[in-house]
Amino acid sequence: MSATPDPGLLELATALDEIATWIRRHGPPSELSTTARTTLARLAEQGPTRIGDLATQEGVTQPAMTGLVNRLAALGHVAREDDPADARASRVVLTAAGRELVARRQQQRAEVLAVQLARLEPGDREAVLAALPALRSLTRQTTA
Repeated sequence: MSATPDPGLLELATALDEIATWIRRHGPPSELSTTARTTLARLAEQGPTRIGDLATQEGVTQPAMTGLVNRLAALGHVAREDDPADARASRVVLTAAGRELVARRQQQRAEVLAVQLARLEPGDREAVLAALPALRSLTRQTTA
C-alpha cells in the first residue's frame, strides 16, 4: 500500500490536469484524432519506432495502430523504414510533412496558452515563469 500523497501535491496535480484539459479544449482544431496527434508527437520526440511499441505506448491494440499508421502514411505524415536491428521488422518514421504538422500544432497551442498567461497578474506570471525549470523537468521524467 502506498502512502497518502501530500495534499499540496494533489492540489498541484489537479491544477496541472485542469490546464491540460483546458489546452485540449481550446487548442487549434484538428482533423486528426487525439491518438493520431499524440502518435505524431511521440515520433517527433523519440524518433523511428516499431508499430507494436507505438501501440503499447499509446494504449491501443497493434491492429488499431497499424490502421492509424496506414492512415497517417496516406496523408504523408509518416513512412515505414526497415528496422536496422531486425530485417524482418519495420519502424514508423515521421516525414518532413509530419514534423511540420507537429511543430505547427505545438506553436498554435503555445500561442493560445500565451494569451491566457498574458492575462495573469504580473506576480502570478512571474511565479509561473519561475516554475518553468521544474515543469520542464517534470515532463522529461519517464513514467513507471
